[in-house]
Amino acid sequence: MSEKEKKCTCGCDEHECDCCDQSFDEPIELITDDGKKLKFYFVGTIEYKGKNYSAFEPAEEIDGIEDDDLVIFELAGDDEETADLLPIEDEALLDEVFEEFCRVLEEDELAEEAESLEK
Repeated sequence: MSEKEKKCTCGCDEHECDCCDQSFDEPIELITDDGKKLKFYFVGTIEYKGKNYSAFEPAEEIDGIEDDDLVIFELAGDDEETADLLPIEDEALLDEVFEEFCRVLEEDELAEEAESLEK
């Protein structure tokens, strides 16, 4: 799969960008190798064991994918704007990357909660 659009154009890598008021609550289209367009919400990108991985949630009903599933791809290429999204074939690696995403998301939520308590 290749990604049509992904991040804030200012390069801040945020899901909701305060610096240019761009929001990623709108779904993006990912295009399969056979040209089928699928809509997803971009969750985020992490680095794990020297490679980058992006996670998405389905924004529409997709055969074989539950509404609350997290779909994770390896980013292949030097430029994240034009990188190909490769499926992760190794189940053990997929589990590790999923756990890392969960850890990062939990840390982000705790940081946001702590920040709101400080104000």
